Amino acid sequence: MMNDEMLAYRSASDSMRLFARGEASPVELMRALLERVPGAAARVNPTTAVFAEAALEQAKLAEARYRAGTQRPLEGVPVAIKEETAVAGWRRTIGSWLYDETPGENHPIVDKLIAAGAIPHLQTTVPEFCLIGQTWSRRFGVTRNPWNPSVTPGGSSGGSGAALAAGIAPLATGSDMAGSIRIPAALCGVYGYKPPFNRLASTPGEELFAFAVEGPMARSLEDLVRMQNVICGPHPATYSGMPPVSLPLAGEGVRGLRIALSLTTGQPAMCADSRRNLERACALLEAQGAIIEPVELRWDGERLADALLGAIFAIFLDEYLEKLPAERLGEGTSYLRWLIATYGGRRGSIMKGAAAALELHQELQSKLWGRGIAALICPTVFATDVAADLDLAAHRRIPIGSIEVDSYLGWVGTPPFNLLCRYPALAVPTGLAANGVPTSLQVVGPAYADEIVFRVAAAYDRVADHGLYSRHFPAVG
Repeated sequence: MMNDEMLAYRSASDSMRLFARGEASPVELMRALLERVPGAAARVNPTTAVFAEAALEQAKLAEARYRAGTQRPLEGVPVAIKEETAVAGWRRTIGSWLYDETPGENHPIVDKLIAAGAIPHLQTTVPEFCLIGQTWSRRFGVTRNPWNPSVTPGGSSGGSGAALAAGIAPLATGSDMAGSIRIPAALCGVYGYKPPFNRLASTPGEELFAFAVEGPMARSLEDLVRMQNVICGPHPATYSGMPPVSLPLAGEGVRGLRIALSLTTGQPAMCADSRRNLERACALLEAQGAIIEPVELRWDGERLADALLGAIFAIFLDEYLEKLPAERLGEGTSYLRWLIATYGGRRGSIMKGAAAALELHQELQSKLWGRGIAALICPTVFATDVAADLDLAAHRRIPIGSIEVDSYLGWVGTPPFNLLCRYPALAVPTGLAANGVPTSLQVVGPAYADEIVFRVAAAYDRVADHGLYSRHFPAVG
């Protein structure tokens, strides 16, 4: 790598250590990242807005704090903010021509990031109303994967994942309603965490929307831990948010820890490279003394996704979308119109979603948690070649090898753990597929067992040899 690339891909944690020793500057880092934005924008389109002047001013203040020894936990670290997430004074459209506002207040996690010294410098792209697993809209265009621009970076936090992979931010925010953090984390080769519901304070007024949570994304596991430790816990603007849990920066190891492995969770098809890299990751955990126990899960992914989507529309989206001007729905994307026709109009059911969640929990309690198994490992996504501009309204099935699956959520393994909304789920990079797109696994724990999920991920991270962002980098700029 050239020196500017080394700076761009340096972890936030390493940067802060250098800042504290006076060997690097927050201003230097911010300028280096901002200089990369035009190249990233031209190649993969991950941003909706750049706030360079304000970010550089904040970087100068952070530099002064380091000189004074008064730095905060994320002092001077640039952070990209998903366009869905409110930042006071930043325009917010949620990827739609049907919605437009400028919030006067920050989302609770943005308040926490700023209070910890992080500097929001970019706003990242989303699909319309954050409703699909790709990231394209009529408003923002197509966001592409820095590792392979023909492929999606995932969604709905695809702009955040692409910004991390493109080296224009070391940290990013995401939100996860059916996998919207974990899908782009998987396809961009970064870490993405879906915290258990109520671990973080929600958007004020959405305290009952349990299937959807905000969460952190980062290229480095250490960075992800630091970010999660900052954003978790309550906030005075909302009555949600449990007392904060401080995750350790170094895990205690996994010797003797029983971990269940489901290679497919019942999915009929899976990318061979994803499976190979998943098995290799488990072998590395076994070499550290973990006890990997295969478990048979024969979940009907499409049925579970339908139950989740029906519940989401019933508890939240029907009322949200009813506020849109009906005469203007033609200005929305094809997939928005298809989703409203399929799930909207009070056709959903929160009770069916709750029943599906209970069924899943009882099965896992019987097969895993009740037998002393500490965590579950399974795939994050089953395909690494979904087109960046796929129109799921026009193409209802897509192939994985010789088998066709539902183009909406049939190629991802994330929705069950949104139904199980109190379960923590962490996407962990495992390597590259033949098409140059990263692969990933999920580490899942029982309700509110955040620490065990990060303990497993830390053990793998210590020995992982995939080389993402150390030997292998996407071509950007």
